[in-house]
Amino acid sequence: MLFTGYGKSFSTQNEAQYDTIGAFWDQMARRFGRENLRGLGFGWGENSIEYVIGLKEGDMDPSLDWESAVYRQVPLPDDGWIRYTGKTDELPALYDEIYKDGPLLYEIEAFWEDGGCEILIRR
Repeated sequence: MLFTGYGKSFSTQNEAQYDTIGAFWDQMARRFGRENLRGLGFGWGENSIEYVIGLKEGDMDPSLDWESAVYRQVPLPDDGWIRYTGKTDELPALYDEIYKDGPLLYEIEAFWEDGGCEILIRR
């Protein structure tokens, strides 16, 4: 699978990524609609994560101008994903459950206007 969209690096210090990635989601959702998007987290460093937001179906125009975000194409495995569902306002607790089994290679997140979310992970 090839994940395409616009991405940035985000700090993970003091769980800052929840607010900063949330703001990036809000920005992209204003243009494309939250339920049309999915986000990919990968490339964790000691204090950072790479995060790309793309469309659930189709591809974004690679020539768009997004405040410091760049167009990315990330090849991903087709299988071996584990699915979690929950509520967006309980995301830190959901990630506590996910991370109890160790670090991830990839996460794909989807959010709905009703407050629900789906997270696919791969270790």
